[in-house]
Amino acid sequence: MAESDGEGDYRGLVLARNRKQRKAGGWQALGLDYAIFKAIEKKGYRQPTPIQRKAIPLIIDGKDVVAMSRTGSGKTAAFVVPMLQKLKRREVNGTRALLIAPTRELALQTFKFTKELGRFTGLRCAALVGGDRIEEQFGAIHEKPDIIIATPGRLMHLIIEMNLRLTTVQYLVFDEADRLFEMGFSEQLHEILKRLPDNRQTLLFSATLPKMLVDFAKAGLTDPVLVRLDVDEKISDRLSMIFLSCRSADKISAFLYLVRIAVANNEMTIVFCATMKHVEYLAAVAQRAAIDCVVLYSQLDATARKINIERFRSKQCLVLIVTDVAARGVDIPLLDNAINFHFPPKAKLFVHRVGRVARAGKSGKSYSLISADELPYLADLFLFLGRPLNFAKPDSIYREDEPLVGVFTDDIVELESDFLRAVHDNCEEMADLRKKSENAMSKYIRTRPQPSAESVRRTKAELREAFAAASPHPILRRGVAPVEDARLNLLQELHNFKPHTTIFEVQSGNKSMPAAIMKEKRKAHQKLVKEHVSVDLNVDSRPTSDDCSASKNTSDDAVQDTFHEVIRSSKFVSQTDDSLKRRKRNRSRKADELERERRNYFIAYAPADAASERALAVDRGFDAEARANAVDICADDVNEMYKQQKRKKWDRKRKRFIGESGEDAAKKKIRTEDGSSIPASYKSGRYEKWYSKQKIQYREDEGGETGEEHSLQRSGSSHRRRKRGGIPRVKVAQGGRSELKNPEQILKIRRKKDSIRSYQAHRREQNLKKKGALAGDRRTVRRR
Repeated sequence: MAESDGEGDYRGLVLARNRKQRKAGGWQALGLDYAIFKAIEKKGYRQPTPIQRKAIPLIIDGKDVVAMSRTGSGKTAAFVVPMLQKLKRREVNGTRALLIAPTRELALQTFKFTKELGRFTGLRCAALVGGDRIEEQFGAIHEKPDIIIATPGRLMHLIIEMNLRLTTVQYLVFDEADRLFEMGFSEQLHEILKRLPDNRQTLLFSATLPKMLVDFAKAGLTDPVLVRLDVDEKISDRLSMIFLSCRSADKISAFLYLVRIAVANNEMTIVFCATMKHVEYLAAVAQRAAIDCVVLYSQLDATARKINIERFRSKQCLVLIVTDVAARGVDIPLLDNAINFHFPPKAKLFVHRVGRVARAGKSGKSYSLISADELPYLADLFLFLGRPLNFAKPDSIYREDEPLVGVFTDDIVELESDFLRAVHDNCEEMADLRKKSENAMSKYIRTRPQPSAESVRRTKAELREAFAAASPHPILRRGVAPVEDARLNLLQELHNFKPHTTIFEVQSGNKSMPAAIMKEKRKAHQKLVKEHVSVDLNVDSRPTSDDCSASKNTSDDAVQDTFHEVIRSSKFVSQTDDSLKRRKRNRSRKADELERERRNYFIAYAPADAASERALAVDRGFDAEARANAVDICADDVNEMYKQQKRKKWDRKRKRFIGESGEDAAKKKIRTEDGSSIPASYKSGRYEKWYSKQKIQYREDEGGETGEEHSLQRSGSSHRRRKRGGIPRVKVAQGGRSELKNPEQILKIRRKKDSIRSYQAHRREQNLKKKGALAGDRRTVRRR
């Protein structure tokens, strides 16, 4: 009764909020059931996030959706809420929703969140993850939960072990879908899709869109809709981005300095590294410096990963050192700082890293340590963000909304240099870890994505000099005296000073033979050097000044076409000057001919009106949008780095390269989430042993079976019964025990009730007779 009153109040709330025929912006405007709305209010969610506003109506309409949004934008609720809305209530026909997550931590987080939102619906949910006893998961599947949340390895193991048929699944979700493919679950996902019905609804939620995911979406989804929010909200407006340039060898000192400040201010900090060897090395250095930290990388076992995440969440430890591969899908709320120890090779990876900071209206900072070889990636990032790339000057002031590239000062590096030298000299383990990290870095540099050619040219022409001439970052100059500031500037100028003289001219007089030769050489070559520099500058500035170059070329072409002969004055011109000018004119004419040939006979990678067409396009379709937003993430392990490059294998019999998927699946070994290797067929016979031990066959005979139908048993059992001459048992209908009774069952129940009723009447009569006999005996005794 109370629920019906609450539902009436909910309808009144919706009508009140939507008065004057204007929809309200809260959860009540999405048309959810009262049970789901009540659970959302219990969780304290007042307004849906932008990804939830766009995705939930599309999902409720039954469309296949590929949703892209940055970390912390509410993607989990965006697919859990419409799932609960579509499932409504508990049914015993079988599993109707399947959620697949890449890691057990993310699967357990989604399981907990789903139970909280579905507490008033009566829906049953089960989590199937690696590391748990598989016998308990056999029992969970036999209870036929409405929702299964699983990791792909364990789910595939259970499907093949139990011969499961997921024909009742109506709702399929791939959470952190890009991470699923990066971890190598592509084979399992395609095998799971084969066992699902074609009329299912499929959803992919992710923060990035790798190329493998695009191909999978085109094959496994029907007319999908791409929902993107990374364009409108690339980075939170409350995030302060700080870029610090330093040498590669000085990054350890910068890391210690930044982490000490964060720990002193009681701020939660996450540090991103390129490889797992760097994670181990940084953790060892931090422990020697009395900084408590935890690590997270792909090869870490499940138990240690869970312990480390819980320690960091509960603020027992304020520093978490991770790789990109391991950090995906781990929900860590309310982070204060993010440190990019290695600058990400893709702009979207940077957005994904710093997206963990400055959530829910809270401010935060991101520190990026940049070496000279990472400058092109920095240029790519600012082109992606659409912001100007500014370098710090001596009079620059730190502003949170203005990203600056500044120098990490040498005096701060010197504070940690003695400590680091002592640690590495006195500990062989630290020296070994440093050597391993250097080897891993060389392999990472060979396998990481290359920056764009335009950013490389821009770095050579403009950014390298500006990078060398930059002043210390204003955030590092806080509290520094003017005298100290002047000293730092002088040291920085000395550091950036490059002499124009060579070693042959040092401490040599004018009559020295080497010095005279070098002066003559510089005088002869200086003109050619200037010409090459000017040509490079013109080539580099061509994309940014197309209009000027086009107008110049057009005027030259018009002059050549209009005037077939050009008469120039030869007065007061010597023969040598005339020959030099003629050679220079020939070179310029050849350059013009090459430029004209390039324009007329070579097809550009994009048409001239590509920008306007892209702006005026109405609907480009899923394929084009997905292809434009595809991005891959580098692995953190050496073997995984080589796997990303080496996709094919030489077949001796066929005498050609074939894909690794062409191997025999029976010979393959697959590593599960708990680290154990099992055959790809997953058949171990454990389910048959559990089935016979639990006596489920006898429960089915009694009509009390609540698990899967008998087709899950060993095939051929009915065939053996027929050979013995026995009557095969009738197959139990798929689903739970039916509550509808046939006439024979109703008659049997009535007869049983009548027999019980007659027996009770007979016993009542017998009791009355006994009571009457006892009363007569008492009377006779009293008379005597």
